[in-house]
Amino acid sequence: MAILVHPMLATRDLLRPGIRKGDRMYHLLSDLTGVAGHEELLAAARACGMPTRFIQYPGAYREHFDISVAMAEELLARGARLATNREVGELLRAKRQAMAAGEQAGG
Repeated sequence: MAILVHPMLATRDLLRPGIRKGDRMYHLLSDLTGVAGHEELLAAARACGMPTRFIQYPGAYREHFDISVAMAEELLARGARLATNREVGELLRAKRQAMAAGEQAGG
């Protein structure tokens, strides 16, 4: 449904996207759960030039990419939207609950 970019400050140097500790950067997330969310997230990463091997926590409720300002601007121009801390917290909580419910149903 939506690709979200969440502003933050880098807590360490990230060489690939050219981010230094203290620089503005963004988390890149999908608001969808499961395989659909994973595929949407990978497609968004490819669209802004981020190698998909840099995904963090793949398959987990908190899977995301750390991206540069330029990458975030590219995605915003393509229809992604900014997310607040509150929105990201609510999204991660909902994804965690959905995954737990799926594990209980499948296990």
